[in-house]
Order: sequence, then C-alpha cells, then structure tokens
Amino acid sequence: MRFLKQLQLENRFLLKNWFFLLAPLIYGISMALWMSNQNQAATNILGQYTSGFFKTNNEFLAIGHTLSLGVLFLASVLSIRREKQTVLLDWTNSLPNSFLSIILAKFLSLVIYSGLFTLFYFLVFLWQGSSYGKDMYYLLEHGLTFSIQSQLSYAVTISLGMVLAVLISNRIVYIIVFCAWMFGTFFMEGYIIQRYQLHFLKTFHLNQFFMDVSHSEDWGYRISRKETLYSQLFVMFFSLFLLAITIMKSSTNRISSFEKRKWTFFGLVTALTIASFLPYGSLWADRLGHYNFLKAGAVEQIDPEDGTLLDTVGEFYNVDSYSIKMERTAKNSFHVKAELVIPNLKDNTPLNFSLYPSFEVESVSWNGVKTDFKKEHHLITVSDIDQQESNRLEVEYTGSLNEWGQVYGRERNFAFFKKEDMYIPSYIGWYPLPGDYPIYTLFDVDTEDYIHTIGFNRHIELNQALPTSDFQVELINFNHHIFSTAHSSKKTADGVQIFTSENAKGLTLFSNKGLVENRGNLPFSVIAHKENYQIIQQKLGDMAAIEDYFQSWLDEEFQKDLKLVYIPSLDYVGTETYNSNHFDEALFFDDSVQTYVQVDDGKVINNTMIDLKSRLMSFWLFRHESLNHYYEGSEDSVLRGLLETYLLVLYKDYYGFDWNDFEQFNGTDFYYLSTVSHINWMSSSADMNTLEKFDELMKSYKLQYNNQVVLMVAKEWEKGNKEEIKKLLKEIYKDIKTNNKDSFTYEEWMTYWNRTFESGGMR
Repeated sequence: MRFLKQLQLENRFLLKNWFFLLAPLIYGISMALWMSNQNQAATNILGQYTSGFFKTNNEFLAIGHTLSLGVLFLASVLSIRREKQTVLLDWTNSLPNSFLSIILAKFLSLVIYSGLFTLFYFLVFLWQGSSYGKDMYYLLEHGLTFSIQSQLSYAVTISLGMVLAVLISNRIVYIIVFCAWMFGTFFMEGYIIQRYQLHFLKTFHLNQFFMDVSHSEDWGYRISRKETLYSQLFVMFFSLFLLAITIMKSSTNRISSFEKRKWTFFGLVTALTIASFLPYGSLWADRLGHYNFLKAGAVEQIDPEDGTLLDTVGEFYNVDSYSIKMERTAKNSFHVKAELVIPNLKDNTPLNFSLYPSFEVESVSWNGVKTDFKKEHHLITVSDIDQQESNRLEVEYTGSLNEWGQVYGRERNFAFFKKEDMYIPSYIGWYPLPGDYPIYTLFDVDTEDYIHTIGFNRHIELNQALPTSDFQVELINFNHHIFSTAHSSKKTADGVQIFTSENAKGLTLFSNKGLVENRGNLPFSVIAHKENYQIIQQKLGDMAAIEDYFQSWLDEEFQKDLKLVYIPSLDYVGTETYNSNHFDEALFFDDSVQTYVQVDDGKVINNTMIDLKSRLMSFWLFRHESLNHYYEGSEDSVLRGLLETYLLVLYKDYYGFDWNDFEQFNGTDFYYLSTVSHINWMSSSADMNTLEKFDELMKSYKLQYNNQVVLMVAKEWEKGNKEEIKKLLKEIYKDIKTNNKDSFTYEEWMTYWNRTFESGGMR
C-alpha cells in the first residue's frame, strides 16, 4: 500500500507538468502527420523516390523516437533531483518508505509514462497502416514488435538518466545527460558505428531504430529476429543493472541492516547482465569471424595506385549442361551434388572451377573416377585429368548460407538460406562456375573498407563472360515453394521441385512469403506479391500487343523465357546501387522504388513503369547484348544507342509520342532516348522548325556516337521516312542476331545508313 501511494505521488508530480503531459500527444500527432504526408506526397524533397509504409515508419522512429528519448531523459533526472532542488518537497524524505521502494516507484512511474508514447505510436501505426493498405495481421505483428522495442529503449534511457542523476549531484548533470543523449544516438551511429563499421555496438544504441535501417519488412525483418531478441534480452538486463546501481547509491545515504543482502542482490544482477550479453556477443563473434574469412579471400577491385577498376571476372570454359540435386539436410543447411558436362578443353592444363568459399567439398570425380583436388578459398583445382570428347565433372559439397556484410557502413546479407527465406543468386557460385572467379571483391579506399559480390556492375560482367548452358536443378526436402530464374519448373508427386533452363547464363533460387508467379495476359512470367501482381498486369498489360507490333516489321520471334521479378528488399541483399538488376534470364526490380521526373510544364510524373517497360523490351529484343553498354570494350560501339532507336520507333509509331514526351526518360537508363526531347529548350530560336532544331542540336554540340545514332533516326522519322527507318533497323537486327554480335561499331552503322539513305539522309 505504501508503495502504491509512493507510485501515485510520483505520477502526480510527473503529470502536473504541462510539458510532460502534452509530449506523448505531440508525439502521436507528429507521427500521424508524418505518415499521412508521406502517403499523400508523390515524392520526397529530392523528387526521386517515394517511401513505403515500413520505410516511412522507420524514418519517423529514427527522428521522432530519438526526440522522445530526450523527454524521458529529462523526466528521469527530474524524478531523482525533485526533492533535492525544491525545498518545499523536503517532507517527502520523511515518508516511511525504503529507498528501494522509492526508486522502484520512480522507475515504474516513468515506465508507465513512457507507455503513453508507445500507446500513441501503436494506435497511429494501426490507423495509418490501414490507409497504406496493410492488413490487420501485418499491422499487429509489426506494431507489437516495434512497441516492445520502443519500451525497451525507454527503459534503458530511464535507467541511465536516473543513475546519472544519482551519481552527479549538482546541476551539471543536465549537461551530462544531454551529452549522453546525443552520444547514445546520433554520435554513436554516425561517427562510431557507421564510420568504423562497429555494427556489434548497435545494442548500446539508445534508439534501436537506426536511421540507415535497410527498410526490409520481410527478409531483413525475419532474418534479424534472432539478433533482435538477443539484443533485447541484454538491454532489459542492462536496464536492471543501471537501476541496481541507482538503488545502491541511494541506499548509502541511510544506515541499513541489510548490507550483505544488498550486495548479494547487486552481484546477482551484475552476473545476470553479463550472462545476458553472451548470446549476443557469441552471435557477433561468429558473424565477424565468418566475415573476416570471406574477406581474406577477396580480391582487390580498385587499383590502389590510380583508382581504376580492375578486371576481376576472368575467362571461362564452356559447360554444356548442369545437373544439380540440392537436398535440405537440416533447417538451415543443405547437401548438393552437381554434375557438369564439359566439352574437350583442347589442353591438359589443370581444371579450375569456383565455388562459394565456405562450402565444404566432400568429393570431386572426373569421368566417373574420384580424383584429388586442391581448394583455396573459392578456387578448386583438379590436376592430371584425362580428357574425352565429352567429360563429366561431379562435385559433392555441403553448406549453409547467412552471409552478413556491410556496404558503405550499412548492413547487408548477400545470400541466405534460413527456414522459408532464401536468396541464393547464381553470382555467388552456389554451383561450380567454370573458371577462376573470385566470389568477393575488396573495396578499400579512404574510410570505406568492405567486400561485395556485385559491386560496380560486376554481375553484368559475369553475365556477359559466362557461356550459356543447360540447367536442371532438383530441390529435395523443401516444404515451401521456391522461385527461380529458370525457364520452366514443375513439382513431382513426392514433392521434388525441378527447374530447367536451356542456353541460360545461370540460375538463381529465392523464396519469400506472399510471392506468386503467373503469366496472365503478359508474354512473360511475373514473380511478385499478390497486390503488386495486379499493378504489373495493369501497367504492362499491353506487352503482348507490343510483341505483335515488333514482329510485324522485324519478322523475328522473341525470347519468351524472360521473367520479371518484382520484389522488395533488393537493397538488403546488396543491390542498392541499382534500381533494377539483370540476373540470369530475369530482370529484378525493387518494388519499393518509384522514380519521378519533372517535365517542362512543371508537372511531376511517375516514370517508373515506362522505365521498367523499356528495360523489359530491351532484354526482349537483344537479350544479354542489351547489357553491353555497362562496360563496352570499344568506345566506337553504338549498340546502346542502336537499341534505343527501336524504342524510339515504338514510342513514336505505336504510342504516338510527341518529341517533348520523351522527357519521361530523363533520370532513367535511357538517357540517349531522352535527348530528343531537348530540341526545344536547347534551340537558339523559337522560330525554328523541328528539323532545324535537330540539325542545330547535332551540329552545335559534340555528341557521343550513341547520341548521334538516336538523333539521326529521330530526324529521318520527322522527315517522314518511317518505312525506310524500319527497313534499316530490320536489316541491322538480323545482322546482330544472325552473327551473334555483342558489339556494333559506328562504322558499321554508317555503312547501313548510307546504303539506306543514298540521298537526303545524314552522312
């Protein structure tokens, strides 16, 4: 009863202050305004990307929750100093309560008060989440998780504020607490954790909602649950440890007959706090040890002398086919038997192949005979091989994947295989890659020091260098549906999932809750969440008609094995440098990315889907050759500009674009196509006609060959030579496809051009 009276007294002292009374309400209103504004606004201040619900929520918590911690810091200090700084409250020292009950009452009062912040947050979370279209199960699951994390952050903040107020008796404690608030949030994150990559210290961060959080509401959220629980366990006991110090220091002011009991209690709390850190510390010790192992085998990607990019891909030999059986042997591990059919290599040099560094190779067989091998990190070498016309390489190995890393100071997970979450990309070498291909590259410049799998478009270089092969992959003991970049898939009666591809560059496996794969009315398969699948069907519903349009004048069949993988969390797996990624036979696009562009009249329009559609058509028309612009071997190649001329004809002829409409391609990867919209604002006179504007643009500026190709086609189209342009592009298309060209020079282009426009065309 006396404790309850003390608790009631503390609550009264706290809530009679208008600042503390209104702070939780202001917190809730601020969150509601933040969430609703982000939901209604088309773009952020940079006009580049919009935020989804999960990201918007975390962005608010990064700032709003940090500010609320400052309120709790102030309240906790005042609760300890209240009797000391106010003479009228000296009478509270005469109450028949022990310092234990007094401190506990103050702590509980502040925890209850902090619960008002959490309650307002939870209610706004449910309200705004529904306006973003989230279902109640999602909102309750994530809302409760965030609320628990908020309360633990408040608890450790209250304990820290109280212990500082007890240990520092004069008014300088307010400055010290302010410094502790800043150090435990902004300074720790920006200067210590991110700058020096000390991510294991984040459990000591007062605000666990990091500002650089990956905003992954599925893969990242679920895979990090174990670490989050370990961190929360330690934070809870650390809060009790700080509270125990407060009680111990306060009790020294009064003579007590329970001295031994007091120190026993303090020792027990200290021991429990140390013990609670062991799971978290062990997790990070294993994680960093594995990361350092991967880092030891990484190769330099940047020349330390001149800063240029080094060639880290190398050369590969041909593999006719892969036959792979992957069996799940435990919850998070697997056994693989891979069989490669390799044509005669024409030399008897040692055979090399690359495999993920942490996989344990059990055996290697060559043409049915087990052979010795040497493994150095990723590279496996087999010597003394007797070749036949067609050779069979068999490799058996086991492994698991949970490949934590950090890029630009932000945590990533390059590949993982955990319960029903899986991301196993082809570029990590989960099956033998034919040649010496280092899986990781090292980037060590100034303060940046990290390893990466696909930095600087390395996955595209790999895609170009790899030979095509046939794939058959069988997954055994997988109880959930697996998605892939394979051309086709089926499931047998006994639950084995089989994926096959012909003439493919690789095969990637992944799974995520809520994904569906369907073709619908599209000429290719789409893998996306159910709600996004409907959007894709609506926005890209005319792709079948576009296919018919191109076939009507190109007289070519296009590849039908392309897949669109429209999923979230691509930044979580290390692809945040790119909005979209070509892996194997699929285009990966992060569904949280929405790009915008401002056009001439000041209107801001969403150009995400036109960009995505153009990427799909590029891969449709030229497959892997469409990626050559990322690292063309010859500066004279105009393959990229040539590709965009086919898109120009499509948007002019099929969609009826005006030249100004090509402004929509500003900010996309199709920057040569956007150039045609510049004829108005780059012309010297408004009295010029369109042809004169094209002439001035091409003559007055030193344009790249790719730009010139696009503008030449645009000018002839404006002149009305539409059929001639189509005939020209058809001949070039047949040349590229028939001769399997991965480059097309400007001289070749001009040969075709002059032959088509012997008079009247641009030379």
